[in-house]
Amino acid sequence: MNVLVTGGTGLVGGALIATAGPDHKLTVLHQRDYSFEADQVAVVVVDVRNREQLSNLFDRCEFDLVIHAAGIANVDYVERHVEEGWESNVVGTQNVVDLVLKKNIRLVHLSSNAVFDGKGAPYREGDPTNPVNQYGRIKVECEKLVTRLCPEAVILRPILMYGWQPPRSRVNPVTWLIDRLRRGESTPLVTDVYENPLWSNHCAEAIWRTIELRKAGIFHIAGLDVINRFELGKAVAQTFDLDASLLHPVDSSFFPAIAPRPKNTSFLTERMQAELQMKPLSLHEGLSRMRSLTH
Repeated sequence: MNVLVTGGTGLVGGALIATAGPDHKLTVLHQRDYSFEADQVAVVVVDVRNREQLSNLFDRCEFDLVIHAAGIANVDYVERHVEEGWESNVVGTQNVVDLVLKKNIRLVHLSSNAVFDGKGAPYREGDPTNPVNQYGRIKVECEKLVTRLCPEAVILRPILMYGWQPPRSRVNPVTWLIDRLRRGESTPLVTDVYENPLWSNHCAEAIWRTIELRKAGIFHIAGLDVINRFELGKAVAQTFDLDASLLHPVDSSFFPAIAPRPKNTSFLTERMQAELQMKPLSLHEGLSRMRSLTH
């Protein structure tokens, strides 16, 4: 299977490369021209916002599948740069959708728990969306676009992913914590925002499973434990033998400058378990598996 992964040098892209089977040939698409080494992986520099570049790539290569993970995902940055966030996510998604339709290619689209307002958790796939920040509103528009034009696509909603990110990728909540605690930095963490953290490799395995089983529609992919960021921090400190006394509980009002966050976007994973035959990992198990791959 010849697979194109957009946004392929981020956390999800790295996990997809790590978990791909030997029968998968991956082309990883990213924006910046820097070295990237992985066996049996071709790297292409293309911005999904550039329709001409993207179209030329699809003309040169015969893809069987596109996993669309590209798009600015920094919630606070998008809140301040809405137009850029829209271009990166919605325009990029429209370009990808147009080309997979033209070429009759299967599509997996990555969305986010940010589509929910946090007032009705735990959420099932069919629950109404009602985002509280600009990033969430943009991801809802992407979902609507994919659902309308590609009803046979998979829309996968991961939540608070963590894992070892590829070089030059932005840190995630766990690697950010590890870096700070290794430097001995005092770290405030909120106690009033809840999610069920997801190990990135388990997310990638779920993506491959939806493809293998030829699924369609929305899937919630999440870990087992619903916790706040302070509890996450304590678990990270314990797993990686770091100093938990550097962690300090605060509520969201401690960070007045950041974009609004929904208070609880935790997922129910009934569809993931029933249709993909995948059990959610506990945080302890996910962090332990991550540590076994320590960088």
